[in-house]
Amino acid sequence: MPKISYEVSSTEVKPFTYRTPIVSIDEHGELQVYYSKTDPVHIKQITFLNLIGRDEKGNIVSKKPIEEVNNFLMARHIDEGREESNQHSKALIHFFAFLTQLQEKWDDAYDEEKFDELVDLPRPTWDFMPFRKNQRITYLYRAALKYSVIKEPDRSLRLARTTATAYMNNVVGFYKFHLRTGKIFNNPPFDHEVVSINIEANGQSMKAYMSKVVHTTDLRLNFPKSSQNQGAAGEPGRRDLSPISDKQWAEVKKILMDTRRVIKNVKGEDKWVSLAKEYCLFFLIGRYTGLRKEEVATLHSKQIVTPPKGKSVLWLGVGVEYGSATKDVKGDDKSRKTIIPSTIMRLLYEYMRSDRYEKRLVKFKALCAQKKADGEDAFFDSVDGVDENKEYLFLSGSGVPFFLKLTELNVRWGEIRRTVRAILGHDMQGSIHNLRPTFAVSLFRTLLKTKSHDKALAMVSACLGHEDLDTTMKYLTLAKDAPTGDEIYEDILEFVGVFDELDEPAEGDANV
Repeated sequence: MPKISYEVSSTEVKPFTYRTPIVSIDEHGELQVYYSKTDPVHIKQITFLNLIGRDEKGNIVSKKPIEEVNNFLMARHIDEGREESNQHSKALIHFFAFLTQLQEKWDDAYDEEKFDELVDLPRPTWDFMPFRKNQRITYLYRAALKYSVIKEPDRSLRLARTTATAYMNNVVGFYKFHLRTGKIFNNPPFDHEVVSINIEANGQSMKAYMSKVVHTTDLRLNFPKSSQNQGAAGEPGRRDLSPISDKQWAEVKKILMDTRRVIKNVKGEDKWVSLAKEYCLFFLIGRYTGLRKEEVATLHSKQIVTPPKGKSVLWLGVGVEYGSATKDVKGDDKSRKTIIPSTIMRLLYEYMRSDRYEKRLVKFKALCAQKKADGEDAFFDSVDGVDENKEYLFLSGSGVPFFLKLTELNVRWGEIRRTVRAILGHDMQGSIHNLRPTFAVSLFRTLLKTKSHDKALAMVSACLGHEDLDTTMKYLTLAKDAPTGDEIYEDILEFVGVFDELDEPAEGDANV
């Protein structure tokens, strides 16, 4: 019998409209299905999971959706009103890939003559739970996550602690969904407990204390305190908050403003290719304004102006008030202003007056007209849908706004990282988001030359759109844990209190 190997794949759908199906039987006894015309649910983006089978030559011989996962993802959008479910999809892709690996090992070891169904464990599945906890798929997955964070010898395969924790939480949420909807497991996938705790009420409440119900499980990931500081003061911080080093940014800047060429992997071979001007401008904005990639992607023509003479820095407004997207940690749309160098604003102004941009804008208008003709309401009405009346700054060659192609931005950034690694001889860690702390640290250092520490911190926090100064402090603290370039930022080190433990110099001591 030919061997079939299985893998988990994903299918991204965006945007689309869900309408409640209505089933009836007509006068001929035929099953009829039509869809409700009221209360449509517009979904911005959803990623479904599929199980693909391949033969020994690598040919696809089977493909079927993983219904248990896809139903869970749809429920989050339809029943809970969630805007996106990408993090859940990523976690469940990782979980089911782990499951398929276990199944492959079981298949390789299976011997029909020796197998005893009364003693031996059956082939692993997502919903069969052995009597012993440490043999259940949920606990095996937790152990694998801990190993990948703490003990995995291959650094490229390691998971960040925050990523592993998010994966575990999302897998728990997947099983909770099935428990709530009546799925019966032979043994529980985990121990579940509901705990009620009393907390002191805030100033807006009439009560002194408030009660909060917390659902807990024994599948929490607990990591030991790191014994390595990797050359930094204390445990390494979150990688997504680390600023890009001066040397690395110098190479990135050269790519974005000079060569516009990157190394791309084409069919397993690294080749030098051109980097489109739009991506160069996009990443420059992220670095010099501190905007999130979702915010940069929704900038439009009315936010771009001719820089006045004599001004080196301008204000740039983002958010609902200015017709572009921004969201705080609570998911609320709030407007704010940040700074942008006049040189970058002029590049944007000149780009929007170019024939290249005009051609893309024409294709955008044609795309909107086609979507309307096809009745694809979700393209316009979904959360963060397209506004056909706006002239978005960043459009693809086919007229698609960049905020509908965020994954492609990550690919282009990966090519930049690959190029920097080839030039410098070492990896450049981080995603597009790392441009944000790079901006924060650079701005803070500049402001400290003329402002007090508190004033500088407040101004940086305002540009980043942080309500809590502690959030901004995390960015700046990373500057001491991962100093940029060859410099240790002594002004930042002093601000975050690393010198607090040192005694004041005695009288007569030389100033250092």
